[in-house]
Amino acid sequence: PARRRRTTRAPFDRRRYTLLCLCAAELLTSPVTTIGMLAQRVVQAAAVEPDVPAFDPVKGEERAAFVDALKLLEHYGAVTAMDGATDSYLSDEDAKVLYRVDTTRVIRLLAAPVPPSRVADGDLAALTAETRYGADEPTETQRNLWARHSIIRRLLDEPVVYRDELSPAQSAYADSLTGRQIIRRAAEEAGFVLEERAEGFLLVDCDATATDARFPDDSSHAKVAALLLLDLLVSAGPVTAARLDAEAAELLRRFPQWAKAYQSDGGGPRLAADALEVLTLFGLARRTGDQVAALPAAARYRVDRGTDLVEDDA
Repeated sequence: PARRRRTTRAPFDRRRYTLLCLCAAELLTSPVTTIGMLAQRVVQAAAVEPDVPAFDPVKGEERAAFVDALKLLEHYGAVTAMDGATDSYLSDEDAKVLYRVDTTRVIRLLAAPVPPSRVADGDLAALTAETRYGADEPTETQRNLWARHSIIRRLLDEPVVYRDELSPAQSAYADSLTGRQIIRRAAEEAGFVLEERAEGFLLVDCDATATDARFPDDSSHAKVAALLLLDLLVSAGPVTAARLDAEAAELLRRFPQWAKAYQSDGGGPRLAADALEVLTLFGLARRTGDQVAALPAAARYRVDRGTDLVEDDA
């Protein structure tokens, strides 16, 4: 999935995908624009689409979603901020940011098996239908092709792929002699080291050339807290979300000069929520109802809970 370029790089939600599409469509009208002009065009575009919720840039959460969409377009090189910073729009609806638009790159952002011009009546399912995998009655060759492509795509996109998340067809292919050979060859050709365990697979990027997010990593307080809370999940087994909130609050109490952004009322639950988002993103923990459990890949990150944090003034 597309991910936010800010904070913990959480996956895009439906609203952010909607604004991403609206922004991309409106950017095709001019090679140069400002963030305010683009926001107004998105307001107008959303207003005329019956199935699209209205965009209200007065609301902070709407501006945050809009900024996330724009920053992803910046990351793709579709827009370049010539003057000002996109993040300034988070706190100021009247922020001044000038963009240069690469319309050619915007057009190429949509990669689909079927060209949009060949899809009738807005049939999104037809847009993503891949005929090479067959339709209702695929051949064995087509089923194997789909299994191979889908598994390798997931391995390249996700930190870890667990066997219990695979379909029966994918599991059968991954366990076959041919499937295992092809997966290993694909990993080697991509420059990764394949780790295969009873619980699943992951690709190790030893040179970090294709890594866009790291864990463990002390670049954010949420990631530091995630590592400490992960050890609790591994050693104590599934715990309640309230237990994680309490553990995070205790960390803040023990180290009052650390994670100052969370040193306020409700900081413990907020830190725990952000840490859990990190763990979920990296495939290390899973929440089911009120229970949070470590996943198999978490065992490699177990730490000594007796180790003290180093206080800083961050």
